[in-house]
Amino acid sequence: MKPSKFAVNMMAAVSIALLGACQSEASNGDQTDQPAEAAATAAAEGGADEARVVEDARTEIAQALDAAAATRGPGTPAMWRVADDDTTLYLFGTIHLLKPETEWRTAKFDKAFAEADMLVTEVDTGSPEGLAEIQALMVQRGVFADGRTLSGVLDDTQEEIVASALETVGIPMASMDPMQPWMAGLTLSLFQIQQSGYSTESGVETVLTEEAKASGKALGFLETATQQMDALAGGTLEEQIDGLVFASETLDMGPQMLGALVDEWADGDLAGLGAIMADPNSIGGENAYQRLLVDRNENWIPQIVAMLDDPGTRLIAVGAAHLAGPDSVVSMLRAEGLTVEPY
Repeated sequence: MKPSKFAVNMMAAVSIALLGACQSEASNGDQTDQPAEAAATAAAEGGADEARVVEDARTEIAQALDAAAATRGPGTPAMWRVADDDTTLYLFGTIHLLKPETEWRTAKFDKAFAEADMLVTEVDTGSPEGLAEIQALMVQRGVFADGRTLSGVLDDTQEEIVASALETVGIPMASMDPMQPWMAGLTLSLFQIQQSGYSTESGVETVLTEEAKASGKALGFLETATQQMDALAGGTLEEQIDGLVFASETLDMGPQMLGALVDEWADGDLAGLGAIMADPNSIGGENAYQRLLVDRNENWIPQIVAMLDDPGTRLIAVGAAHLAGPDSVVSMLRAEGLTVEPY
Protein backbone atom coordinates (compact mmCIF):
# COMPACT_ATOMS: atom_id res chain seq x y z
CA MET A 1 0.00 0.00 0.00
CA LYS A 2 1.31 3.42 -0.90
CA PRO A 3 2.10 5.49 2.21
CA SER A 4 -0.27 8.38 2.86
CA LYS A 5 0.93 11.77 1.64
CA PHE A 6 -0.24 13.02 5.04
CA ALA A 7 2.90 11.45 6.52
CA VAL A 8 5.31 13.55 4.49
CA ASN A 9 3.10 16.58 5.02
CA MET A 10 3.35 16.11 8.76
CA MET A 11 7.12 15.81 8.64
CA ALA A 12 7.18 18.99 6.60
CA ALA A 13 5.23 20.49 9.46
CA VAL A 14 8.49 20.43 11.39
CA SER A 15 9.10 23.70 9.56
CA ILE A 16 5.89 25.04 11.01
CA ALA A 17 7.13 24.04 14.43
CA LEU A 18 10.24 26.07 13.70
CA LEU A 19 8.06 29.01 12.79
CA GLY A 20 6.50 29.12 16.22
CA ALA A 21 3.10 28.62 17.78
CA CYS A 22 3.68 24.90 18.32
CA GLN A 23 5.27 24.89 21.71
CA SER A 24 4.84 27.11 24.72
CA GLU A 25 6.63 26.97 28.02
CA ALA A 26 3.77 28.54 29.93
CA SER A 27 2.31 26.25 32.57
CA ASN A 28 -0.71 26.56 34.78
CA GLY A 29 0.69 24.12 37.31
CA ASP A 30 -1.02 21.23 39.08
CA GLN A 31 -4.29 22.27 40.65
CA THR A 32 -5.75 18.85 41.40
CA ASP A 33 -5.32 18.96 45.19
CA GLN A 34 -6.61 22.49 45.75
CA PRO A 35 -10.00 23.24 47.34
CA ALA A 36 -12.66 24.30 44.84
CA GLU A 37 -12.59 28.02 45.68
CA ALA A 38 -8.80 28.16 45.69
CA ALA A 39 -8.69 26.17 42.47
CA ALA A 40 -11.10 28.59 40.82
CA THR A 41 -8.96 31.54 41.91
CA ALA A 42 -5.81 29.80 40.72
CA ALA A 43 -7.46 28.98 37.41
CA ALA A 44 -8.45 32.60 36.91
CA GLU A 45 -4.96 33.77 37.78
CA GLY A 46 -3.48 31.07 35.56
CA GLY A 47 -5.72 32.18 32.71
CA ALA A 48 -4.57 35.76 33.16
CA ASP A 49 -0.96 34.64 33.26
CA GLU A 50 -1.43 32.59 30.11
CA ALA A 51 -3.05 35.53 28.34
CA ARG A 52 -0.06 37.70 29.25
CA VAL A 53 2.34 35.02 27.99
CA VAL A 54 0.50 34.81 24.67
CA GLU A 55 0.32 38.59 24.30
CA ASP A 56 3.99 39.00 25.17
CA ALA A 57 4.95 36.31 22.69
CA ARG A 58 2.83 37.89 19.96
CA THR A 59 4.48 41.24 20.65
CA GLU A 60 8.00 39.81 20.53
CA ILE A 61 7.26 37.88 17.34
CA ALA A 62 5.85 41.04 15.73
CA GLN A 63 8.99 42.93 16.76
CA ALA A 64 11.17 40.20 15.22
CA LEU A 65 9.20 40.40 11.97
CA ASP A 66 9.58 44.19 11.93
CA ALA A 67 13.34 43.85 12.48
CA ALA A 68 13.55 41.33 9.64
CA ALA A 69 11.63 43.60 7.27
CA ALA A 70 14.03 46.46 8.00
CA THR A 71 17.03 44.66 6.46
CA ARG A 72 17.78 43.63 2.89
CA GLY A 73 19.70 40.84 1.16
CA PRO A 74 21.13 40.38 -2.34
CA GLY A 75 17.84 39.16 -3.79
CA THR A 76 18.51 35.42 -4.01
CA PRO A 77 18.53 32.60 -1.41
CA ALA A 78 21.84 32.29 0.44
CA MET A 79 24.32 29.49 -0.17
CA TRP A 80 27.67 28.58 1.37
CA ARG A 81 30.63 26.51 0.24
CA VAL A 82 33.01 24.37 2.28
CA ALA A 83 35.85 22.63 0.44
CA ASP A 84 39.19 20.88 0.69
CA ASP A 85 41.44 19.39 -1.99
CA ASP A 86 38.99 16.76 -3.23
CA THR A 87 35.63 17.53 -1.65
CA THR A 88 33.13 20.36 -2.06
CA LEU A 89 30.08 20.86 0.14
CA TYR A 90 27.38 23.35 -0.77
CA LEU A 91 24.99 24.42 2.01
CA PHE A 92 21.56 25.64 0.96
CA GLY A 93 18.77 26.71 3.30
CA THR A 94 15.32 25.55 2.28
CA ILE A 95 11.66 26.16 2.97
CA HIS A 96 9.70 22.92 3.42
CA LEU A 97 6.39 24.36 2.18
CA LEU A 98 6.09 26.94 -0.59
CA LYS A 99 3.45 28.40 -2.84
CA PRO A 100 3.68 26.97 -6.40
CA GLU A 101 4.39 30.39 -7.89
CA THR A 102 7.40 31.09 -5.65
CA GLU A 103 10.55 31.56 -7.73
CA TRP A 104 13.76 30.65 -5.93
CA ARG A 105 16.15 28.96 -8.36
CA THR A 106 19.13 30.82 -9.77
CA ALA A 107 21.79 29.95 -12.32
CA LYS A 108 24.34 29.72 -9.50
CA PHE A 109 22.18 27.28 -7.56
CA ASP A 110 21.51 25.17 -10.65
CA LYS A 111 25.25 24.99 -11.32
CA ALA A 112 25.95 23.76 -7.79
CA PHE A 113 23.12 21.23 -7.98
CA ALA A 114 24.35 19.95 -11.34
CA GLU A 115 27.87 19.50 -9.93
CA ALA A 116 26.68 17.57 -6.90
CA ASP A 117 26.85 13.80 -7.02
CA MET A 118 24.80 13.58 -3.79
CA LEU A 119 21.85 15.48 -2.36
CA VAL A 120 21.79 15.51 1.45
CA THR A 121 18.57 16.46 3.24
CA GLU A 122 17.33 16.26 6.81
CA VAL A 123 15.35 13.02 6.59
CA ASP A 124 14.15 10.50 4.01
CA THR A 125 10.72 11.58 2.75
CA GLY A 126 11.26 10.52 -0.84
CA SER A 127 11.22 6.72 -0.69
CA PRO A 128 8.32 4.34 0.02
CA GLU A 129 10.33 2.92 2.92
CA GLY A 130 10.99 6.34 4.38
CA LEU A 131 7.36 7.37 4.10
CA ALA A 132 6.19 4.09 5.60
CA GLU A 133 8.48 4.64 8.60
CA ILE A 134 7.17 8.17 9.07
CA GLN A 135 3.59 7.00 8.86
CA ALA A 136 4.20 4.28 11.46
CA LEU A 137 5.91 6.77 13.79
CA MET A 138 3.00 9.17 13.45
CA VAL A 139 0.72 6.49 14.82
CA GLN A 140 3.17 5.33 17.50
CA ARG A 141 4.09 8.78 18.76
CA GLY A 142 1.13 10.90 17.76
CA VAL A 143 -1.92 8.85 18.76
CA PHE A 144 -3.03 7.92 22.27
CA ALA A 145 -2.66 4.19 22.94
CA ASP A 146 -3.99 4.07 26.50
CA GLY A 147 -7.62 5.02 26.09
CA ARG A 148 -7.15 8.73 26.67
CA THR A 149 -8.45 11.31 24.22
CA LEU A 150 -7.44 14.84 23.32
CA SER A 151 -10.64 16.35 24.71
CA GLY A 152 -10.20 14.24 27.82
CA VAL A 153 -6.79 15.70 28.68
CA LEU A 154 -7.92 19.30 28.10
CA ASP A 155 -9.85 21.31 30.63
CA ASP A 156 -13.05 23.06 29.54
CA THR A 157 -11.34 26.36 28.73
CA GLN A 158 -8.53 24.69 26.79
CA GLU A 159 -10.99 22.56 24.84
CA GLU A 160 -13.03 25.62 23.91
CA ILE A 161 -9.93 27.44 22.64
CA VAL A 162 -8.71 24.46 20.63
CA ALA A 163 -12.15 23.61 19.22
CA SER A 164 -12.61 27.21 18.08
CA ALA A 165 -9.26 27.18 16.27
CA LEU A 166 -10.04 23.84 14.64
CA GLU A 167 -13.40 25.16 13.48
CA THR A 168 -11.54 28.02 11.78
CA VAL A 169 -9.78 25.55 9.47
CA GLY A 170 -12.76 23.22 9.13
CA ILE A 171 -11.65 20.36 11.38
CA PRO A 172 -14.19 18.84 13.81
CA MET A 173 -12.85 18.47 17.34
CA ALA A 174 -14.07 14.86 17.41
CA SER A 175 -11.78 13.92 14.51
CA MET A 176 -8.75 15.06 16.54
CA ASP A 177 -9.64 13.16 19.70
CA PRO A 178 -7.26 10.22 19.04
CA MET A 179 -4.28 12.58 18.65
CA GLN A 180 -1.80 13.57 21.30
CA PRO A 181 -1.59 17.35 21.78
CA TRP A 182 1.70 17.85 19.88
CA MET A 183 0.33 16.15 16.78
CA ALA A 184 -2.97 18.00 17.04
CA GLY A 185 -1.04 21.27 17.16
CA LEU A 186 0.94 20.46 14.05
CA THR A 187 -2.14 19.23 12.22
CA LEU A 188 -3.92 22.46 13.05
CA SER A 189 -1.00 24.60 11.88
CA LEU A 190 -0.46 22.51 8.75
CA PHE A 191 -4.08 22.77 7.67
CA GLN A 192 -4.06 26.51 8.14
CA ILE A 193 -0.78 26.96 6.25
CA GLN A 194 -2.02 24.80 3.37
CA GLN A 195 -5.26 26.75 3.19
CA SER A 196 -3.08 29.82 2.68
CA GLY A 197 -1.71 28.29 -0.51
CA TYR A 198 1.49 26.57 0.69
CA SER A 199 2.21 22.95 -0.18
CA THR A 200 4.90 20.35 0.39
CA GLU A 201 4.81 19.48 -3.29
CA SER A 202 6.30 22.91 -4.02
CA GLY A 203 8.73 22.72 -1.10
CA VAL A 204 12.42 22.79 -1.95
CA GLU A 205 13.26 19.31 -0.66
CA THR A 206 10.40 17.70 -2.57
CA VAL A 207 11.44 19.35 -5.81
CA LEU A 208 15.14 18.60 -5.38
CA THR A 209 14.63 15.01 -4.27
CA GLU A 210 12.58 14.22 -7.37
CA GLU A 211 15.18 15.85 -9.61
CA ALA A 212 18.03 14.06 -7.83
CA LYS A 213 16.38 10.67 -8.29
CA ALA A 214 15.64 11.40 -11.94
CA SER A 215 19.27 12.33 -12.62
CA GLY A 216 20.76 9.42 -10.69
CA LYS A 217 22.25 11.41 -7.80
CA ALA A 218 22.84 9.61 -4.53
CA LEU A 219 20.68 10.63 -1.59
CA GLY A 220 21.91 11.16 1.97
CA PHE A 221 20.20 12.13 5.21
CA LEU A 222 21.37 13.82 8.40
CA GLU A 223 18.92 12.15 10.77
CA THR A 224 16.42 9.34 10.97
CA ALA A 225 12.68 9.79 11.10
CA THR A 226 12.82 8.61 14.72
CA GLN A 227 15.36 11.28 15.64
CA GLN A 228 13.29 13.98 13.99
CA MET A 229 10.15 12.69 15.68
CA ASP A 230 11.91 12.75 19.06
CA ALA A 231 12.57 16.46 18.56
CA LEU A 232 9.08 17.15 17.35
CA ALA A 233 7.18 15.12 19.95
CA GLY A 234 9.35 16.05 22.93
CA GLY A 235 7.97 17.57 26.07
CA THR A 236 5.64 16.43 28.81
CA LEU A 237 1.91 16.13 28.28
CA GLU A 238 1.44 19.43 30.10
CA GLU A 239 3.96 21.14 27.82
CA GLN A 240 2.26 19.66 24.77
CA ILE A 241 -1.13 20.91 25.94
CA ASP A 242 0.30 24.38 26.55
CA GLY A 243 1.77 24.24 23.05
CA LEU A 244 -1.51 23.22 21.46
CA VAL A 245 -3.40 25.98 23.25
CA PHE A 246 -0.71 28.49 22.30
CA ALA A 247 -0.89 27.32 18.67
CA SER A 248 -4.66 27.77 18.76
CA GLU A 249 -4.45 31.25 20.24
CA THR A 250 -1.82 32.41 17.74
CA LEU A 251 -3.15 30.55 14.70
CA ASP A 252 -3.53 33.74 12.71
CA MET A 253 0.22 34.41 12.91
CA GLY A 254 1.21 31.21 11.09
CA PRO A 255 0.84 32.44 7.49
CA GLN A 256 2.25 35.83 8.48
CA MET A 257 5.38 34.25 9.93
CA LEU A 258 5.85 31.81 7.08
CA GLY A 259 5.28 34.58 4.54
CA ALA A 260 7.88 36.74 6.25
CA LEU A 261 10.34 33.85 6.41
CA VAL A 262 9.85 33.06 2.72
CA ASP A 263 10.42 36.71 1.83
CA GLU A 264 13.63 36.91 3.87
CA TRP A 265 14.82 33.55 2.53
CA ALA A 266 14.13 34.43 -1.11
CA ASP A 267 15.95 37.73 -0.60
CA GLY A 268 18.97 36.01 0.97
CA ASP A 269 18.61 38.34 3.93
CA LEU A 270 20.63 36.56 6.61
CA ALA A 271 20.11 39.35 9.12
CA GLY A 272 16.37 39.14 8.55
CA LEU A 273 16.34 35.35 8.85
CA GLY A 274 18.38 35.60 12.02
CA ALA A 275 16.01 38.19 13.49
CA ILE A 276 13.14 35.74 13.07
CA MET A 277 14.75 32.38 13.75
CA ALA A 278 17.33 33.27 16.40
CA ASP A 279 14.52 34.46 18.67
CA PRO A 280 13.33 31.50 20.79
CA ASN A 281 9.87 33.08 20.97
CA SER A 282 9.56 32.61 17.23
CA ILE A 283 10.06 28.89 17.78
CA GLY A 284 7.97 28.53 20.90
CA GLY A 285 10.40 29.19 23.75
CA GLU A 286 13.84 28.21 24.99
CA ASN A 287 13.16 24.47 25.31
CA ALA A 288 11.69 24.18 21.83
CA TYR A 289 14.51 26.29 20.39
CA GLN A 290 17.11 24.02 22.00
CA ARG A 291 15.40 20.80 20.96
CA LEU A 292 14.31 21.72 17.43
CA LEU A 293 17.31 23.78 16.36
CA VAL A 294 20.40 23.74 18.55
CA ASP A 295 20.52 20.05 19.46
CA ARG A 296 19.84 18.95 15.90
CA ASN A 297 22.46 21.32 14.49
CA GLU A 298 25.02 19.96 16.94
CA ASN A 299 24.15 16.40 15.90
CA TRP A 300 24.67 17.25 12.24
CA ILE A 301 28.07 18.90 12.58
CA PRO A 302 30.18 15.70 12.96
CA GLN A 303 28.40 14.19 9.97
CA ILE A 304 29.03 17.22 7.77
CA VAL A 305 32.69 17.43 8.85
CA ALA A 306 33.11 13.71 8.06
CA MET A 307 31.84 14.30 4.52
CA LEU A 308 35.08 16.14 3.79
CA ASP A 309 36.89 12.81 4.11
CA ASP A 310 35.10 11.45 1.03
CA PRO A 311 35.95 12.89 -2.40
CA GLY A 312 33.08 14.37 -4.37
CA THR A 313 30.54 17.16 -4.34
CA ARG A 314 27.48 17.24 -2.12
CA LEU A 315 24.60 19.69 -1.89
CA ILE A 316 23.30 19.83 1.69
CA ALA A 317 19.76 21.23 1.72
CA VAL A 318 18.23 21.80 5.17
CA GLY A 319 15.64 24.16 6.62
CA ALA A 320 16.70 27.80 6.41
CA ALA A 321 16.28 28.13 10.17
CA HIS A 322 19.29 25.83 10.62
CA LEU A 323 21.60 28.11 8.65
CA ALA A 324 20.81 31.51 10.20
CA GLY A 325 21.73 33.07 13.51
CA PRO A 326 24.43 32.43 16.14
CA ASP A 327 23.44 28.79 16.71
CA SER A 328 23.38 27.90 13.03
CA VAL A 329 25.18 25.08 11.26
CA VAL A 330 27.29 27.72 9.51
CA SER A 331 28.45 29.20 12.83
CA MET A 332 29.11 25.76 14.31
CA LEU A 333 31.18 24.67 11.30
CA ARG A 334 33.26 27.83 11.57
CA ALA A 335 33.75 27.10 15.27
CA GLU A 336 35.23 23.75 14.17
CA GLY A 337 37.88 25.71 12.28
CA LEU A 338 36.40 25.23 8.81
CA THR A 339 36.27 27.99 6.22
CA VAL A 340 32.62 28.46 5.25
CA GLU A 341 32.36 30.98 2.42
CA PRO A 342 29.28 32.55 0.88
CA TYR A 343 28.74 31.08 -2.55
